[in-house]
Amino acid sequence: MSKEFKLTTARRVPLKTQSRIRNVSSSLVGNVVVVRTLFNTFTGCLLSVGRNTIRLRIFSGIDRVFITIRIPIGIIVDIFRFPCP
Repeated sequence: MSKEFKLTTARRVPLKTQSRIRNVSSSLVGNVVVVRTLFNTFTGCLLSVGRNTIRLRIFSGIDRVFITIRIPIGIIVDIFRFPCP
């Protein structure tokens, strides 16, 4: 079982961006995605999309374990499928 963490911040992106992220991310569940937030970029498997958060499973190279993080949709700048040639 992986640990689960939640990112929090007071800063937000515009509502138009939030609605676009909700629409795009629902079709990417189960894929490897790149998530750009206001303060960091994460690459991992998109597990689920909730009303206000997404759940992303990432690999921690330090501990060599998978970690599940919940990212509020309000701080996501962009989300797209990981490009595999």
